[in-house]
Amino acid sequence: MGYVVLGIAYVTGGPLLGIGLYLLIRGAFPAWWKEWILRPVLRTTPAVARLQGLTAIGLGASIVAIGWSAMVSEHVGGLLVVVAMAAYLIGAGIFVFSTWLSRRGLAR
Repeated sequence: MGYVVLGIAYVTGGPLLGIGLYLLIRGAFPAWWKEWILRPVLRTTPAVARLQGLTAIGLGASIVAIGWSAMVSEHVGGLLVVVAMAAYLIGAGIFVFSTWLSRRGLAR
C-alpha cells in the first residue's frame, strides 16, 4: 500500500513541481494554454506567472511530502505532514494573492 501512495504522489506532485519551475523560470504562461486553464487570472504579467509557479511548487511539494510520510518513521512522517500542510496553505495564499494581483484595477 505504501508504494501505491508514493507512486500516486510522484505522478501528481512531480508534474506540478515541473510546471511550477517552468513558470518560475520563464515568467510567462505557455502560449498553448487555453483560456479556461487561466480562468481566475485576467492579466498575465511576469509577476503573476511567477507567483502561480510558486503556487504549483508549493502544491507539488505538499503532495510529494504526503507520499513520503507513509514511507518513513512516525516522527518524521508527522513532521512531513505538518510541512505538507504548511506548503499547501502557503501555496493557497500565494494563489489568492496572485489572482487578486492580476485583477487589481480592472473592476472599477
